[in-house]
Amino acid sequence: MGLGCMNVSWPGGAATASGARRDSAIEGIHAGLDAGVRLLDTADIYAPSFDAGGHNELFVAEALAAWDAPADVKDTVVVATKGGITREEGEKFGRNGSRDYFVAAAEASRERLGVDRIDLWQHHRLDPSLPFEEQCENLAHLKERGIVAEVGVSNYNTEQLRRAIAVLGGPAEGGVVSIQNEFSPLYRHDLDVLEVCEQWGVAFLPWSPLGGSRGVRQVEADSGVARVARERGISPALVALAWVVGTSPVIIAIPGATRSETIRECARVLDTELTPGEMESISASLPPSLERSHELEPTAPFRS
Repeated sequence: MGLGCMNVSWPGGAATASGARRDSAIEGIHAGLDAGVRLLDTADIYAPSFDAGGHNELFVAEALAAWDAPADVKDTVVVATKGGITREEGEKFGRNGSRDYFVAAAEASRERLGVDRIDLWQHHRLDPSLPFEEQCENLAHLKERGIVAEVGVSNYNTEQLRRAIAVLGGPAEGGVVSIQNEFSPLYRHDLDVLEVCEQWGVAFLPWSPLGGSRGVRQVEADSGVARVARERGISPALVALAWVVGTSPVIIAIPGATRSETIRECARVLDTELTPGEMESISASLPPSLERSHELEPTAPFRS
């Protein structure tokens, strides 16, 4: 399990509120690290406003530096960040997959994270204005420049992931090592992407793995999640997270909790394995998947 750190910097998030809440969010990250979490996920646009770019990267760097652990243990933590989305005055979001932008974005992230080389840099969103293969080559350039150690992608569909691997290779070739797409009990559109990940050994990092707090409530209201939770004496959220992780051996969940208690509960998934019968029972009882995410829009010419 990893931790998605966006919530502490998004408008209204813990790190943008009072000092006490900010300190609590850092304590939450430390609670996760103490419980065995070894992946922290951030991005350059995770910030309270357009003019505060990199806010979350700075926050993650501070939290990791303040963690009371030996240097060799800290070195086992993978910090993954993302770039490729632009954010301008008026909160206008865009995309830029050019080489110059990738290099500038990655170098800025590297400086904010306070590292010589970024552990994992993921292409946050495809740029519809540029050829697909060109964007893949620009991603590879970051490794060639030594700015990043590994590269991944985000919100690619099955065809796009296969094409990216064709250009860059998979993990064994030093190419795409991860993909970060939406996946949860309520959002199950990317099972075909998971098959490609399993074929190549690509890590699948599902964002919003619980579908938000409302998603957890919806699942437990009318599914096998609540039944399994009662039988095991654990929370429905933990059961739902265990279902996500149990769906594939390449999945590394990145829940976006910020409170220490919630993070410790989520981290129990490291020691919680559902039986095949429980997995099947939950899967059979889930409501229809939500509509396909707007995160894959607008549809670009190279998607045809």
